Amino acid sequence: MHFQAKLNWSKVQWLTTLPQHSDVVAGGLCGDLKSVKAEEEQARLACMPAWRRNIMKKKLKDEKELKRKEEEQEREKKENKKKSELERLRTLGYDETKLAPWQRQIILKKGDSTKH
Repeated sequence: MHFQAKLNWSKVQWLTTLPQHSDVVAGGLCGDLKSVKAEEEQARLACMPAWRRNIMKKKLKDEKELKRKEEEQEREKKENKKKSELERLRTLGYDETKLAPWQRQIILKKGDSTKH
């Protein structure tokens, strides 16, 4: 049997373009990743006709806005939950700064039956 070695050029190119250790340590990898994604997006949009490019830009903008709104709602939901838990602890007569997280969980689950 005769085996032929095939070289996958995409992997070779990817391996040769890996950032140096100093770039990774300095946090340059995240910035590079974002810029690469932005460049890929621009290249993809550049090869489209103008009318379609406008539609895609609008669609991407709408998706980003929707994602931002969802994240905002989720963050507000978490904040409201935390505020209501702190208010509940205060109404039960506990000082939340002196409680450990596991104590807070037990008190919030059982209510004021643990106080008596």
